[in-house]
Amino acid sequence: MNPLVLLAGVGVMLALAGLVLGAAGAAGFGTSRPGRKGRRPVVRRSWLVAAAIGLLVLVATGWVAVAAGAAGACVIVPAIVGSGAEADRRIARLEGLAGFTRRLADLLASGAVGSLEHGLRRAATGCPPAIQSEVSALVSRMGPQGMEPALRAFGRDLGDPAGDHVAMALILRARNGGRGLAKVLLNLASDVDDQVRMRRQIKSERARPMNSIRGLVILTVVVWVLSTVFLRQYMAPYSSPDGQLALVVIVGDFALAMAWLRRLTRPVVGARFLVDPGTPTGPRA
Repeated sequence: MNPLVLLAGVGVMLALAGLVLGAAGAAGFGTSRPGRKGRRPVVRRSWLVAAAIGLLVLVATGWVAVAAGAAGACVIVPAIVGSGAEADRRIARLEGLAGFTRRLADLLASGAVGSLEHGLRRAATGCPPAIQSEVSALVSRMGPQGMEPALRAFGRDLGDPAGDHVAMALILRARNGGRGLAKVLLNLASDVDDQVRMRRQIKSERARPMNSIRGLVILTVVVWVLSTVFLRQYMAPYSSPDGQLALVVIVGDFALAMAWLRRLTRPVVGARFLVDPGTPTGPRA
């Protein structure tokens, strides 16, 4: 292959890959975890792997559109295939929040703790693993930062309206004192349990169509890869400039469809309300 042609192909492939990965980013394939104040975006390892595979495909086939599609598939396809795991993680975090809230309510109602801070420290010892890091951070912040800033940071770490409700109840108690917090926390834990049941039901109803979609996506990618490798004569018309242009349209449409599908499969989380002044809010998906 002519080095100048290869160099030009690399440039075009990078531009196309940027468009494909940009569509993925617009559909929610972020480069950093949301909801953490001050966290700078970082490039994910999968994006670097996608760029490397795209270059390898370009060198092996000489087809710019296929190389761009391979780079985009490395990001989009694994996310679609593993979308169920993300929903499971969110459900597990809600279950952990309900368990932590109920344990704190029991400690306060029994009189086993003398203060809210003591109760939070006691409840943290038996915290469910799904939110262990967030609760540990809450306990470590209470001393240096104070109760309310630590609770606000706790809600920010959880990144869910259910966490904001729990944190707000604790903040109001820390500000004003009074009785009845244990009952409020028990009611909040029951509400979180209802959310868990609802999300499990939604996940169960979506399981069958999502399995069909995953199978279709994987089959499409496998057919394209095998055709490119073993059916070069059949795919020869795509080697022409017009064929490459047609492939660009096909790959672009497929990438946009997969990015849109990925956005639909992401668990929907409502807008948070317990935020620091000046912090933008909005629904997270």
